[in-house]
Amino acid sequence: MTDQDRTAPEETSIAGWRVLHFDEIDSTNEEARRRSAAGDPGELVLIADRQTAGRGRRGRTWVSDPGNLYCSVLLKPAAGPARAAELSFATALALHDALVAVTGRDVGFALKWPNDVLFEGAKTVGILLESATGADGGLEFLVIGLGVNLASFPAETPYPATSVLAATGLAVTQAQMLAAFLPRLSHWVTIWERQGFAGIRDAWLARAAGLGSRLVVRLAHETLEGTFEGLRTDGALELRLDGGGLRAVTAGDVFPAEGTLR
Repeated sequence: MTDQDRTAPEETSIAGWRVLHFDEIDSTNEEARRRSAAGDPGELVLIADRQTAGRGRRGRTWVSDPGNLYCSVLLKPAAGPARAAELSFATALALHDALVAVTGRDVGFALKWPNDVLFEGAKTVGILLESATGADGGLEFLVIGLGVNLASFPAETPYPATSVLAATGLAVTQAQMLAAFLPRLSHWVTIWERQGFAGIRDAWLARAAGLGSRLVVRLAHETLEGTFEGLRTDGALELRLDGGGLRAVTAGDVFPAEGTLR
């Protein structure tokens, strides 16, 4: 992609965020990285109608069909990498609350650990955090990439998926979703800045899918099964194993042991 291809339209502002909209781009996360390297101070939102090289967690390809919201938020928080990763929970809270607002559905949406939003047990939103650290170990930037299935969803995924349109019959636009999401993102990021993870932990758990139910957690080299008991103070999932022990899971793919997460 050439520099001319990446030329952004005129910058707009939504709820205090600088917003750039691309018709097509390789990846909004990659563009956020490029802009950070060029000296952008952050507090920037990049959206695209289509991505040619979108990606999800663990290097998975992210399908970028028209009508959905593909967005990356560039931040430069005054925090170390581990603490900055907590912003995935703040982002999930903002997306959950925005989806409730634009659909008018008080029930059905739930948060799936570590960073998805479900509707009636099917994945509606995916979140991907990427960051870079300097030679001193300090955080250079944080990019929060997200995809919201507004109009369509991939048919073959490791976890069942849906879209807002398919699940509710409502045609929610990119602009409507963004206008609902960004003020709520400011709200939850501000709480995190002032109170740390403790300020958002209970709110996340109140919206959690599968809390108190049995889960299967697939790790790189083993699979665990147990009861989802809560979150640790660092955001790790607490899994009560069948033998009685408590296991802290910091990364993994989570599935219901039976039935559907709700």
